[in-house]
Amino acid sequence: MQKVFGLSGLVSSALAVVTRLILGAIVLLVLYDVAMRNLARPVAWTASFIEILLIYVAFLPMPWLVRQKGHVCADFLRHALPPGARRAAEKLVCLLAIGICLYLGGIAFELFAENVRTGAYDVRSFDVPRWSIYLPMVVGMWLSAVEFLRFLFGEDSLYAVDVRDIEGF
Repeated sequence: MQKVFGLSGLVSSALAVVTRLILGAIVLLVLYDVAMRNLARPVAWTASFIEILLIYVAFLPMPWLVRQKGHVCADFLRHALPPGARRAAEKLVCLLAIGICLYLGGIAFELFAENVRTGAYDVRSFDVPRWSIYLPMVVGMWLSAVEFLRFLFGEDSLYAVDVRDIEGF
């Protein structure tokens, strides 16, 4: 199981790097779009391309954020519980998060597989294979489920975090 968690960590870190590159590309595309609107003729494809990239930016870093405890949580209710109940509540939260990630990842996978099978395209200012829109959802959700599983079976707490321990800070 530790090998799976280690591999998940490597893939999650790689996806976080890819996300940073995509964010840089989005910034450059916005600058290009604004410049072209003011200096020459507007470019039709940049807004559509950025919309697709934003889907990747939303889903690809999810497992890394879970691993680094960079997700948003409100744990005021957990702090009101006695210590033993806190750990039980944390396990329940992990189980719920795993279930949600697997369920939503399964729906995204069904849509991904259907669009691969049919060869459907999303028609915008340019044609995009529709499966490419669902792929980051599948990857992000399922790898996030693995990361929540790591908290469920590991010694590390989902809630205990020191900002200095978060990669990138």
